[in-house]
Formats: sequence, C-alpha cells, structure tokens
Amino acid sequence: MRKVLLVACVLMMTASIAEARHRHRHWQGYYVGAAPYAYGFVSPQDNLQRRRRWREGADPADMVPPNWQLQSPNPNWKGNRFLSPDGSSWLTVYASLTTTEPIASHMQSVAFAESETVTYLRGERNWIAVSGIKGDRIFYRKAVIACGGKVWHHIAFEYPMAVKRQMDPFVMRAATIVDQAENDGCEDATSSVNPDRQ
Repeated sequence: MRKVLLVACVLMMTASIAEARHRHRHWQGYYVGAAPYAYGFVSPQDNLQRRRRWREGADPADMVPPNWQLQSPNPNWKGNRFLSPDGSSWLTVYASLTTTEPIASHMQSVAFAESETVTYLRGERNWIAVSGIKGDRIFYRKAVIACGGKVWHHIAFEYPMAVKRQMDPFVMRAATIVDQAENDGCEDATSSVNPDRQ
C-alpha cells in the first residue's frame, strides 16, 4: 500500500509541475548534492559528444569509473553491465520498450524492490529517479522515457556505502547523460528487451 501511495504522490506532483509550466510559473525542483558542474564533469562540448556517443550505441564510458570492466553481453537484453575491479560495485545501462507495461507500473518497479529502503524519490510523468540503501550498499536507478515515448532509457548503480563519496560524481554524471539522451539510440528501440534487475 505504501508503494502505491508513493507512486500516486509522484504522479500528483507531476500534474502540479505540468500546470505550473502551462501557466508559465517555472518550478526548478529539488536537487540532492552539488550540481554536476561542481565536479567539473559537464560542459557544452562534453554534452554534444555524449549525445553522439549514445546515438552510436549508448557508449556509457563517460559514466563508468576507471578500471571498471564491461561484462560479457547478455543475449536476453539490450544494454551494458560494468563491474568494479573488486566485484563489489556495478552499473547497468539499458533500454526497454514502454509498451511492455503501463508507465505507472514501470515507474513503481524502478522505484521499489524487496529489502530496499528508499531515501530519495523524484520524478515527473516521463522519468523517475530513486536512491536508497540495501543492507550496507547504496543503489541508484533512473529511467527516462525517450524516443517519442517508445523507449525507457535506464541506468542503475549499486555499490558499498564505504565508496559513496567516490561514486557520487559518477552517479550524477550518469543521471545527466541519460537525461540528455532523449532522442538517441532510437533506431534500435524495437529490438530492446527489458532485463531482470541485476
């Protein structure tokens, strides 16, 4: 029941935001932590290069920490999975079709999973971002509707709490990149398959 109420609150918040935009009252929202610019990761030139890379096959190299290894491809879904050298942390970048389930249901599945405590939840009608704690680990997931409403672009991180400070810049950078990739990689949209959560 709590999950349904949280999703309903996110959707109600979305309606308020849309109304404010319609009436030219701009709402900037809330941000956790420093802006990506504070880390020196984002510039207009970088943004253009990232968009081109996403179009050319969702090269997530810009959001992957150094020395992380790309794992062997999974034939059951379209995406990439990266693992830290010690195996304690991972990142997945993938796409799935929006037609496989209702948007609200998909947002709920992104936001909530068993044995997780959500500490941050934010979204609008076309995206959702969630972070929290899972035992002694931190998770972050973001899903954005892209390609004219046909595809979800996803990123998901999981890592030990002990490396939070080192991971924050990469998580923020990845969230920015997935936001900017709205129309990128769309030509492959029809062949996407939703992966099981890692």
